[in-house]
Amino acid sequence: MENLELTTFILKDKQYSIRDINKIDSSQFIPITDISQLDPEKLDRDYIDGVLLMKFNGETIMDFTFWDDIVDLWHYFINSLEELIIKNESSFSFPSQPLPVSIKIVKDRIRLVIEDKSINMKAEQFLEVLIQEAITFFTALMSLFPRQETEYHQTILRIYKIKLSLEKRFTAY
Repeated sequence: MENLELTTFILKDKQYSIRDINKIDSSQFIPITDISQLDPEKLDRDYIDGVLLMKFNGETIMDFTFWDDIVDLWHYFINSLEELIIKNESSFSFPSQPLPVSIKIVKDRIRLVIEDKSINMKAEQFLEVLIQEAITFFTALMSLFPRQETEYHQTILRIYKIKLSLEKRFTAY
């Protein structure tokens, strides 16, 4: 059984600086599901440092060394999903790091490659996990930053549209 775990974390205080990528204090990052622990006053609305922690079958694909502007990173993944609907493949780099990401659909499977790590799993299952975490993330941002609620709501609607397109595609398998 293939198992994809995906959790978005936000750096709880913009004052925390990462000096050594090999010594990141992961306790400085809060899972998006615990937004009550986040103080919007300690966050930079225009650049939210965060991590998309990804594990596939117990192997870590993305860890805290992959921290970046988490809002932009999520938008890159969403753009990539839209591209997958049209061309079956997509690629991008992280917003602030030279970390290449490629995603390819072959029949009913997805192959995701990030740096030297990869996932090859049922596309429907991968997309379900990715889309659900994206919705969770942007819904949490609506609570954290009510002034940007309209912007985040539009992103959530966009995600649902992608989800519907992809569901139609994979019902054939």
